[in-house]
Amino acid sequence: MSVSTPTMPHTTGDHGQTDFDAIAAEYDDSLPHHVMDHYLDKRVDFIRRYVPLGSSILDVGCGTGVLAKRLAAKGYDVTGMDPFDGMLAYLRQRAPEITAVQGRGEAMPFDDNTFDLAYCVAVMHHVADPKDVHETLKEMVRVTRPGGHILVWDHNPRNPYWPLLMKRVPQDTGAERLIPEREILDGLKAGGAWPMHVEALGLMPDFTPKPLVPVMARIEALVEHTPLVNRLCAHNVILAVKGS
Repeated sequence: MSVSTPTMPHTTGDHGQTDFDAIAAEYDDSLPHHVMDHYLDKRVDFIRRYVPLGSSILDVGCGTGVLAKRLAAKGYDVTGMDPFDGMLAYLRQRAPEITAVQGRGEAMPFDDNTFDLAYCVAVMHHVADPKDVHETLKEMVRVTRPGGHILVWDHNPRNPYWPLLMKRVPQDTGAERLIPEREILDGLKAGGAWPMHVEALGLMPDFTPKPLVPVMARIEALVEHTPLVNRLCAHNVILAVKGS
């Protein structure tokens, strides 16, 4: 007689992955809004630096669409893809002008060479399984046009604060795996993309008071530009280019 193993609240699947349908209503409040605004601005600025306005963009694991909406407002043609329809419902409500598609990273419902940029932010550590991470990275390259960009922005395993924060937010159940930089690079190369920029960015903790955001942003910039110390920044940011 088999005994089923009880799952934690807000989990789904055999390995206890997050059920994002169950937490969709609280997801946008999992971090202080002023901290999230800082990171959203940082990501928009990064993408604008390398990808011309008007380009077609795929947000892989778009969630409720907070970043997708900002990019669309800047003039990008954005498609958001997520496995969870509960998250996509918030995207459709927030930004009906964005195409919302339900799909998984390992088998994306798009033709080859469709987008100028495919990106994901804080997604790979939820994908977690090495095979699925590898396939998702290859799929991101497949759906990108030759000469287009692939951007992976995910938790840096070297940062010591992540295990503490991940115990407090509803989207993390313990099934996550922080993905090493080398694993991301290998998956992108397997798909036919080569790194253009590899860096660690971000150091704005969730407990930063709103009045101190400008001060902390200056400290963050200093750390980002300090060799060796910058390896402890919050996120690994990898921008690759698809070969022709």
